[in-house]
Amino acid sequence: MANSIAYAFASQSLTTSYERLVLRINACIARSTAQLARRCRIERLQADCDDDWERVLDELRQVDGVTATLDPDGALLLIWKLPNAN
Repeated sequence: MANSIAYAFASQSLTTSYERLVLRINACIARSTAQLARRCRIERLQADCDDDWERVLDELRQVDGVTATLDPDGALLLIWKLPNAN
């Protein structure tokens, strides 16, 4: 038990705040309900850094077929299209 707690703590300290935000967004996108709807909403946490959110938004807005916006509450709204199979 102590080893698993130490491992969890060590794993957390090896990731940056940006990486944790990206992991949280990836987990939301991977949910079956999000995949079916092709959309998801990611809540902004108090611990989230402003620079991380700006970076994520900039990167997502450069992806073809993805719409990334902030709602009035500050949550990230992602909507995506399936790529055309040619």
